[in-house]
Order: sequence, then structure tokens, then C-alpha cells
Amino acid sequence: MGWRERLVDVARFMVRPSHILQPASWRPGFGAVWGLLVMLTLLAVLLARVLIEAVLGSIGVVPDSTVDDSLGPRAVLSAVVLAPLLEEALSRGWLSGRVAALRFAAYGVIALALLLAGLIVSPDFRRILALAAAAVVFAGLIHWSLTRHRDSAVPGWFIRHFRWLVWGSSLVFALLHLGNYEALTHPLGVLVVMPLMIGGMLLAYTRTRLGLRAAMLHHAAYNAVLVGLALTLS
Repeated sequence: MGWRERLVDVARFMVRPSHILQPASWRPGFGAVWGLLVMLTLLAVLLARVLIEAVLGSIGVVPDSTVDDSLGPRAVLSAVVLAPLLEEALSRGWLSGRVAALRFAAYGVIALALLLAGLIVSPDFRRILALAAAAVVFAGLIHWSLTRHRDSAVPGWFIRHFRWLVWGSSLVFALLHLGNYEALTHPLGVLVVMPLMIGGMLLAYTRTRLGLRAAMLHHAAYNAVLVGLALTLS
């Protein structure tokens, strides 16, 4: 597939996501496709961010960021390694639709619920809930590894509703990043994370067409470029 056909395929996926059972295998030229998708994500997300923040700024409802701008070694490691691995595994690993992967996603939902519960309990219980969430994810990973070859069928309902699952999961992925901002003062402030929904859609394309490893690399490269720009401008 040439780059023009690839762009058309990406646009078609963004409008109406479609499921395929087997992603493309790694082969010569794969890196060029992956690089194209990374650059497309950068351009789309940054353009959307500029436009949305301009609109929100014009009405004075842009929420302040809570992200630490110092970018120490721990923050860089988290952005370039930990976040891509964990977020792609939990947010898009299940987009293969296989029963074992969907079961692992259920574990992820339970873990997320525990983490969200930690936001409304006393600090004494917060660490306990975080450890419980980590234990749930670990148990899910073990369960998946033991059943991934056996439970490899894709349910019909998953294929029929695939587009809604992609749109919905990309929206959730974006909304979870509201934690990077101060409490909203206006309902329209939620739009500040909508560029990440576009990014999530493009990552979903990479995951379904090129595989989970490619999506993790896509996510890591995007974050690495942003970190590099932040360090250069600081």
C-alpha cells in the first residue's frame, strides 16, 4: 500500500473504523508507514490543540495544566516508556477482538475503577487501592497469557459494533487525561483533551492495521517528540 493509499485508508478509518482480524506483518518498508502515522498524529493533534485552545481562550475557559514542566529523568521515562506500554496494552490491546484480549480488558476496567475510587477516599486507602489495581492487572495478564491461544475467536457482536467501540474507547482515553488539568470551571473546558481523541483514533488505526507493538512505538515516538520539543524550548 503506497502512502497515498495509506492516507486514504487512515481517513476512511477515522470516519468509520473497521475491524481486521490479522494486522500486517513486519516487513521491509514497515518503518516508513509507521513514521508516516507518527507524523500524521503530530500534525493532527497539534493543529487540533491550537484551534481548540484558541477557541477556549477566547471565552476564558482554558483549564490550567498540572503537568510538571521540569521533565526530569523519571518524567521522561514515564512519557516515553511506561505510558506507551501501559496505555496501549490497556486502552487498545483488546482491539483485536479476541475473547482472551476482551477478558483482559475487563480486568483493566476493574483496575481503572479501583484507581478512580482512590480519588474519593482518604489518602490512607489510596495506596491500598492502587496496589489492588496493579494486582488486578497482573492477574489479568496471567489469565490472558494462559488463554490467548485457546480463546482466539472474535465474537460477532464485536465486529458489528467495532466502530462504536473505537470511538468510545478513544473518547475515554481522552477524558482520562483530564487528570493533567486543574478542575474545570466551565463545561466547555472538557474540549481541551479532545485532540487526544484524534490521537487515540490514529493509535487505534496503528494497533489494528500494524499491531500492538507498532501502536506502542507510535505512542512512544509521539511522546518522545513532544518531550524533545519541551526540552529544546525550556
